[in-house]
Amino acid sequence: MQGSTVAFVLVAVLLGVGLFYFNYYRAKKRRELFAGFANQQGWSYVPSNPSLAGQWMGTPFRTGDHWRVQNVLSGPYNGHPMVAFDYSYQTHTTNGRGQRRTTTHHFGVVVMQLPGALPHLEVTHEGIFGGAVANAFGFRDLQFESDQFNRAFRVKADDERFGHAVVTPRMMELLLARGEIGWRIEGNSLVGWDKGSHNPTEVMNRLMLLQQVLENVPPYVWRDYAGVDPRAQQPGGGPTYP
Repeated sequence: MQGSTVAFVLVAVLLGVGLFYFNYYRAKKRRELFAGFANQQGWSYVPSNPSLAGQWMGTPFRTGDHWRVQNVLSGPYNGHPMVAFDYSYQTHTTNGRGQRRTTTHHFGVVVMQLPGALPHLEVTHEGIFGGAVANAFGFRDLQFESDQFNRAFRVKADDERFGHAVVTPRMMELLLARGEIGWRIEGNSLVGWDKGSHNPTEVMNRLMLLQQVLENVPPYVWRDYAGVDPRAQQPGGGPTYP
């Protein structure tokens, strides 16, 4: 009996050590992947930047604990300062027997700097419950002339007039064609995110989508709400993300 217990403990230790080295090797290869990708694009790369975890307020930030920002890419994308990174946080639950379970939530985040600060606006997928159920619980979203768009997306805005000014028919057409991630205007940041860790190809696709969103914001919106003319902005001008 004692021998079997020792064998069990030894197997458990070996499995734990194996899992540790597997995770270490996978993380190392991921760092190398993004470092090489950054070098190809002429961007900067750092393995971690914890300060970014508190820079934005909405999804997926400011929830749970053990916030981690890893594999941080930063630099210009077609003249727009941007940052992209792996983000994760943890949540904890306890069952009826007092056993605590920890879940780690992973996201791929891309952020593009805007020419000026705009009111808050968030566009996400409706999800499995749809708008009718969500609205019944008080989570109302803006409604548009396109029923197809209303069924596919939720749009929340502090200023409804601003929301309708930004989400034009052209913007709806763009998002219906390739609105695969959630995005949000938060001050002078255009934040895009999706669940799961991203890869270099997805980073480029998501940056392209954010740029298309940016280009589809009507010029008068920039003048009326931000006091800027984006056409007068010089590529690469202004502050950059850390």
